[in-house]
Amino acid sequence: MFFWVDIIFINRNIYFFIFKIFVILIDYNFINLSMNLIKNRPIFLIEILYLLIPISLVFSIAVSELFLNIIVIFFIIYSLKYKIFYYYKNRFFIFFIFFCIYLILVSLIKNNEVPISVLFFFRFGLFALSAWFLLDNNKNLIRLMMTSIFITYSIVSADAIFQFFYGINLMGVPYDILVQPRLSGFFKDELILGSYLSRLSPLILLQLGLFMSEIKTNTSLRYFMACVFLFFFSFVIFASGERVSFIYFLISSIFFLLFLKSIKKSFLVILTCALAFLLINSNSESRLIKTTFLQIQGSFTNLDGKFELKKFNQIPIPHLHHWKATILMAKENIFFGVGPRMFRVECKNPRYAVPNGCATHPHSIYFQLLGETGIIGFISIFSFFFYILIKIIINFRKNNSFKLKNKTTLAFFSLSCLFLHFFPFLPNGNFFNNWLNIITFIPMGIFLYSNHSNSRYD
Repeated sequence: MFFWVDIIFINRNIYFFIFKIFVILIDYNFINLSMNLIKNRPIFLIEILYLLIPISLVFSIAVSELFLNIIVIFFIIYSLKYKIFYYYKNRFFIFFIFFCIYLILVSLIKNNEVPISVLFFFRFGLFALSAWFLLDNNKNLIRLMMTSIFITYSIVSADAIFQFFYGINLMGVPYDILVQPRLSGFFKDELILGSYLSRLSPLILLQLGLFMSEIKTNTSLRYFMACVFLFFFSFVIFASGERVSFIYFLISSIFFLLFLKSIKKSFLVILTCALAFLLINSNSESRLIKTTFLQIQGSFTNLDGKFELKKFNQIPIPHLHHWKATILMAKENIFFGVGPRMFRVECKNPRYAVPNGCATHPHSIYFQLLGETGIIGFISIFSFFFYILIKIIINFRKNNSFKLKNKTTLAFFSLSCLFLHFFPFLPNGNFFNNWLNIITFIPMGIFLYSNHSNSRYD
């Protein structure tokens, strides 16, 4: 039963080799063959691949990347064949391409070579354009994509809950609270369950709200069913032990409550009840509760019954050591840093004095870009975060009606996903991580679609 699951977990290096072959094959004969397929409605097949990306992220990053790049290559060939250059003129894409060129130039300047993940980083921007094109081409696809995400998240959450109660998930992955008190579900030994569920949680909440508003049944039943789904998602994220992911989910819930009018109070009650239940029934050894409490407790000094603030530190000590190392790297290489993806190499230098060894990244995309790409890369990513924040405010003030056909609503919630990914005040993953970038550029594509109502493909 598990043989096919192990097979699809292929080495990503093999995938990159396959991608290179794809690039080489884009010659005259390959284009002619592709055009013959296009005439027979291949867009439908590409749409299927697009809808399968959320579930493929659960089982195999290699398969997800393969789907992504098939979509990208199709979009490039199609746009060249029919001279559709409208999408390439988007300001986001132009900025992104310049940023990718900068990464390549810095790699060449600092290291005389370009890592594969840096060389092909532009494909994520093309994926966002491809998604925008597909959504324009089929007006029903956005609803199908939202449903695909929701169904995938429901399956993943149900599997994790099964693992919690029975000690093993549907694929045979064990869960021993005494050994590792964190749910992993389908992700096996990778503790990224909470991260996966939280990063697209604004779109999940949007879909849940639509469910509440569109199901033709009595109001009490709708709220009850919404409460059940909301509790399942919050419980799984909580049980995953990922504090950052749980904070992401709370931020998503705040965005959701701020945006809505008609059901704001009801959702606030539901959310409060769900969180209260989680906190009351939490395990005393929970990473979310005990570890956080001890960190807060250690931040204060008891003097004659009075508490004085000593040092508030919710950042794990290993992260702080890595951040200090990146600051030293930036001071020594203020303009260009040490080179993209070179933190893992430079961090081992004794002068940075990182205790207990170095990680592959500093657990912050801002510190990572500061150390690896210098002040220019840092300012670029920080400027993009402020762009997201400004667009969120604009979309919030423009229209707060709760309808999926309202592109402003869709833009607001897709931007909320991007806000979580680029939020600068919490630890996060590797900037060049393919898995995280695919998750990030899913809402980016949705935002581009929702932000451009005057499309060429209506």
